[in-house]
Amino acid sequence: MLRRLRARITLLAALLTGAVLTGALLFAFGVTCRQYTDSRRSAFETAVTQLQYQWDRYDQLDGDWLARLEAQNGMKVLLTENGNPLLHSLRLGEEERALLEAAKRAAEEQQGLLADAPPLAGSQSASFTFSAQGSSWRGEVRLDGGASSRWTSLVAVQDLGPERAHALRMAALFALVAAAGWAGLGLAGWFIAGRAVRPVARAMDQQQQFLSAAGHELRTPLAVIRANAGAAARQPDQAQRYLAVIDGEAKRMGALVDELLLLSAGASARLRRESLAPDTFLLDFAEGMEPLAKKRERRLAVRLPEKALPPVEADAYRLRQLLAILVDNALRFAPEGSEIELGLAERGGRVRFWVADHGPGVADCDKKRIFERFYRGRNTGEDPRHHGLGLAVAAELAALHGGRLWVEDAPGGGAAFCLELPAGR
Repeated sequence: MLRRLRARITLLAALLTGAVLTGALLFAFGVTCRQYTDSRRSAFETAVTQLQYQWDRYDQLDGDWLARLEAQNGMKVLLTENGNPLLHSLRLGEEERALLEAAKRAAEEQQGLLADAPPLAGSQSASFTFSAQGSSWRGEVRLDGGASSRWTSLVAVQDLGPERAHALRMAALFALVAAAGWAGLGLAGWFIAGRAVRPVARAMDQQQQFLSAAGHELRTPLAVIRANAGAAARQPDQAQRYLAVIDGEAKRMGALVDELLLLSAGASARLRRESLAPDTFLLDFAEGMEPLAKKRERRLAVRLPEKALPPVEADAYRLRQLLAILVDNALRFAPEGSEIELGLAERGGRVRFWVADHGPGVADCDKKRIFERFYRGRNTGEDPRHHGLGLAVAAELAALHGGRLWVEDAPGGGAAFCLELPAGR
């Protein structure tokens, strides 16, 4: 399913970006061909103007210079004076003469300009394109009457084949670029789509692991309850003892279900926020946890800063639940008779709660994973009363409050769990 989703994302991304790429390449192709065409047309017109200027000014043309001009611009010219060809034009071959005659006919048909007749005004000119000898040509005719009875005719043509050849070369080049671009976009889209669906795959994998682990954890208390229920039915005189076990397992399973529901709710869980004074809240919390600490033969010590801290916007019940998880965790690992410290501090506009013990601490390899669901570090042992969900629930509650929870080494040994919450106004 994820592979099909990845393929669809890749196809969509490739189509969208490929369309943009194709449009850009078509625009660039058009601009490139137009620039080449404009440059040849401009060179042709400049050459014709230069030729006419030389002829009008000096009344003669150097044959070698005229041949170079024709070769440089890919053009052919026919020059006549009073209808009589000049020497250069007399040297034209039959095909060239036929081409120039076709140009004169095109000028007459398209522009109504007769190249073999004196101009009606002092000078006349026409630019046009025409087809001849299986190719397309650019043509220009210029007539100049002058003040005397002398009149001149200049017919020039330029082959458009190089422009078509250039367009074909550019089309092949841009098609190659487009193909490479589409391939590159496809590969990039496949890679990006892979990164995009990776969180989905991870979430699905975590969900599967979550369901598997949850089923495993629920199976144990249910098996105990069923076994004790059967024993109570077979031994009525021992029923009270078996019922006590059933009650304990039911409470344990209820706590597990509550933790699973909170984790499954995630970001959709709602908080009832209120403004809390951190020092007052922590003192009240420590007072409520003191009986449990005494029962486990540990002591609680509260460390408060000298100056008052800003309030925090938090759900009092959920914050108490979070800190209770951290204290319960500390009570499990702190040595008997030792002290567990609860403290407050302010760091960069955020209020920090911390719970520190002087037990075995958390191994460096476990610090990043200790907040994962059902994960048990190497120092946790195999206590069946703990499911590996407590710290995951604490991390989820911290995230719901917009805070951050992490563990670090406590001064003097042990573990210090730190919770930072944004300070209120």
